[in-house]
Amino acid sequence: MYRVILFDVDDTLLDFKAGELKSLAKMFARLKLPYTPRIEASYLKINADLWRDYEAGRITRPELFDVRFAKLFRHHHLNADPHLAERTYHHFLDQEAILLPRVTETLDALKDYRLFIVSNGIEPVQRERLATSGLIDYFEDIFVSDSVGSPKPTVAFFDYVAKRIPRFNRRETLIMGDSLTSDIQGGINGKIDSIWFNPHFQPNREQITPTYQLNEFSDLTKLLLAN
Repeated sequence: MYRVILFDVDDTLLDFKAGELKSLAKMFARLKLPYTPRIEASYLKINADLWRDYEAGRITRPELFDVRFAKLFRHHHLNADPHLAERTYHHFLDQEAILLPRVTETLDALKDYRLFIVSNGIEPVQRERLATSGLIDYFEDIFVSDSVGSPKPTVAFFDYVAKRIPRFNRRETLIMGDSLTSDIQGGINGKIDSIWFNPHFQPNREQITPTYQLNEFSDLTKLLLAN
């Protein structure tokens, strides 16, 4: 029987992709830079590749933030300060907290479970976004990679979480998230059962197998009742 659920934040509870694109467009407008579908696609690819490097321990989070706009501007021959772009982008992104469908009512139904946040990112930003969305009070504690000192999916991240949750039992714990390489691999590394949240029915092209897969967030309650 599961008693503890670890939730990812972005694209699991909050619609990060929508907030990301809104913030990107606002940043380009603020800096008076051209913003086209081609530039947007380039950013998404560069950013995804860098986050994968971060999860694998090949780069640090500050390095990720230092280089992503530098790479983008260099690729598109844009004359702009990448550090100013990063600060401006974060200014807008930190204000975005768009709830995904049926999250609140599902969390309302989980009052008998202990809920925690596990996220790669910046702790003050994630706390602010969770507070803005009205979700923060559902969770006993929040674990974010910059404060933990290691990212998901490392063993070190999940060992840190295990030591700081009172009465923690891995066999009674689930992690739910949208990322195979971060959340599901993290569950495997941490010896925790996992739920791949896959609302867009994406094919699994990784050699990573979740314990469960859900396409609707609200189906979490049915899964827990069955286990």
